[in-house]
Parts: sequence; C-alpha cells; structure tokens
Amino acid sequence: MYHISIAQEAAMSVRNVSNWGGNIIGKFPSLKLNRAVQFESTLERDYLHVLDYDQAVTFFEEQPLVIEYQHERKTRRYTPDFHIVRCSQNILIECKPAILVNTEVNQRKFIAAQQFCTERGWAFQIITDAELRQGFQLNNIKLLRRYACHAIHPAIKSQIYALLHDAPTLLTIGQIQAVTTQPVVALTSVLHMAFYHELVIDLDRAPISGNSSVTLPQSVQPGGHA
Repeated sequence: MYHISIAQEAAMSVRNVSNWGGNIIGKFPSLKLNRAVQFESTLERDYLHVLDYDQAVTFFEEQPLVIEYQHERKTRRYTPDFHIVRCSQNILIECKPAILVNTEVNQRKFIAAQQFCTERGWAFQIITDAELRQGFQLNNIKLLRRYACHAIHPAIKSQIYALLHDAPTLLTIGQIQAVTTQPVVALTSVLHMAFYHELVIDLDRAPISGNSSVTLPQSVQPGGHA
C-alpha cells in the first residue's frame, strides 16, 4: 500500500538537475516558454523538442514536484521529470530508457506517481527512448526548429499561402522553391511556418526534403487569412 503525499506543488524545479551518474545535463532554450529549461539526459532533451513543437501542449515545467511515499517503513521521494498541460489535461512525465522501466525501484516510483495522479484527476506517462526516437518525427522536428527563429517577411508568407491555395494539386517544397524568385528564402519560410503550424508537412512519413508535400492548415482560409 502506498501512502502518497506531495512535498512541494506548483513550484518550478523543486530540485536542480545533476549528472551524478554521468548523464548529460544542460539547458534547452524553449521558444514556447521563452526561458531555458533544464534537462538531465539526452532523452529529456529530445522530449523537450517535442513539447516545444506540439501545439496541443500549452505549458510544461521540469522537476515540478516531489512525491513522497512509504516503502519498507521509510519515506521515499520521487521527482518526475516534467509536468505538462496538454489539451487542458495535467500530465506528469517520466523520461526513462526502455531497458530501465521495469526495474523494481522504478516500478515503485511509477506506482506512487500513478496513484498521486489518479487522486487529482491527472495522468501519468512514461516516455521511453524506443518510443520517442522511432521513425522520422523527432529528427524532422529538430530540423524545423533550426528555422524557427528566422524572420519571415509577411509578403513571402502571403505568396506561399496564395501558391498553395491556387494550386490544382499538392505542391512540394521543391515546387514552391521553383516558382519563387528567392528559392532559399522560400525554403526557410516554409520550414519556419511549418514549425509554427502555419503550414502542414507530414513529419512521420519520411525525412523532410524537397519532395515533401506542403498543405495549408484548416485554420488558414483562402487568401492567407487565419
């Protein structure tokens, strides 16, 4: 039986990240939060790329709270990696290599976290390397992010919207470049807009290339007006 209490709540980073086990630590410059977010593994760093891109995620914080639970008559403490809000749902996140998920000590922590979340109407989710790094999505998100801070002239954005709206068939990135006078600017603009969901590129099918199809999001109406 786990008796759960919360040591700290609604506080940002209840503990500092550390590399006592030789793990890689650092700070991720979040464009969504406009601040540096601490991470203490490459898996956490990769997951931060996804959080920053996912438009359904409206908030996230690292090392958000401490869950205390009893085991063998001793008080144990567990700090999940992230608290996120996605589609108005509070979720505690643990990033863990798949090979370590089922160890006895981690299972105790996860049971405590699940009970904590259930009592509050929250959700608890484990993100593994096997899940996060499969397929093309993560690397495509990282590519889009490289263009996220580029300034895009409104006239270029309107031109791209007009091209996509008037085209009788789907256009690829390469085709958009081919019909503009500044193909490099067009490429930069398309990738920038895709990061901010102003254009849609399938991130799961293949690595982004000149052959990737580009479409308008449903929120964009004819003429480039959202």
